[in-house]
Amino acid sequence: MSNFYVLAPLPEVTVLKPVPNSILSNCYAYARSRYPGLPGTNHILANLSTSGEIAIFYYPDSGLHHYAVVESVSGTSINISETNYGGHFVNYRTVPRSDPHFLGFYDL
Repeated sequence: MSNFYVLAPLPEVTVLKPVPNSILSNCYAYARSRYPGLPGTNHILANLSTSGEIAIFYYPDSGLHHYAVVESVSGTSINISETNYGGHFVNYRTVPRSDPHFLGFYDL
């Protein structure tokens, strides 16, 4: 079963897509649904790259890593899709490469 959600409070969020309920609250599960061969998180974190299909973030206040699918990259920004960023839905946003939470990419 899929749900449609609309998010208003975060201005960087745009169009949302339906996703099975089982992955709405898990950013890694969403990335793996897009790339079924994605290895476990320990492998990803040990193999960061300067380019790739998955963008990795770290939020020290929560102590959590966040995984997002790279949709496109332009000079100073990364366009990503993700789940579990501000709620249980898929959203798209543009993140500057200079974002202090951005660690790097994982290249499949």
